[in-house]
Amino acid sequence: MSHAFAVGAPCWFDVTAPDIEAAAAFYGELFGWSARLADPAQGNYAVLTQDGARVAGIACATAPDGGVKPSAWLPYFSVADLGPTVAAATADGATVLAERVEIPGELEFAILADPAGAAYGLSRLDAHPGTERFGAPGNPVWVQYTATGAPADAMAHYARVLGWIHRDAAWETSVDKPYQALTTSAGGREFGGAAAARPGEPAPAWAVTFHVTDCDATAARAVDLGGTIVQAPHDNPGPSRLAVLADPNGASFALMAFGG
Repeated sequence: MSHAFAVGAPCWFDVTAPDIEAAAAFYGELFGWSARLADPAQGNYAVLTQDGARVAGIACATAPDGGVKPSAWLPYFSVADLGPTVAAATADGATVLAERVEIPGELEFAILADPAGAAYGLSRLDAHPGTERFGAPGNPVWVQYTATGAPADAMAHYARVLGWIHRDAAWETSVDKPYQALTTSAGGREFGGAAAARPGEPAPAWAVTFHVTDCDATAARAVDLGGTIVQAPHDNPGPSRLAVLADPNGASFALMAFGG
């Protein structure tokens, strides 16, 4: 089946949560999403939708041994053939965190940690459409990597495995660990970036940014719903306005509104 996602493009996102229904209520109130539980045979999982279009998912954070994994958002990147891509990633220093899972007729995926330790997913979509409105209001619009060293060094792994093109962002003026803008090997619009970690910032890690029409109002709404502000709304190049938050379980995510 043909999909809109080029090889290497972010195609799905999910967040781990100890209470799926509570997490669905938070994100539903914040972004206007609806939730439906997947077929129990496919595990404890909820699919989040916007007007019927699939946006993201919620996975249970409770491990089989009864422990609870930290809550976090995870991006999945589109691949044409999962097995060889996982093999290429591990040959380049990645570690497999979750072995290949197949949902027959829908998709197959695996979860890895890159050589620096940041988790990411790989997915080969079949009938599953992936995130259907990437970039639209109330949907994922950007992925952001926080690197412990030079962002270009961290992105070299993804360039080798997924064919990404990474370059200094057009607005970047620093020559010390410059911010990297990311595109697929097919080129086209940038889908994400990589930045050097600031003091005290968790790294290495991937994060997801959601497009909103009013960053300040949405951030305030998140706090009313039990979330917390990690970085207050501020102006960014673009122009855009950005805020970083954490949901009630501690999973961080960002909001971005585009200026005129």
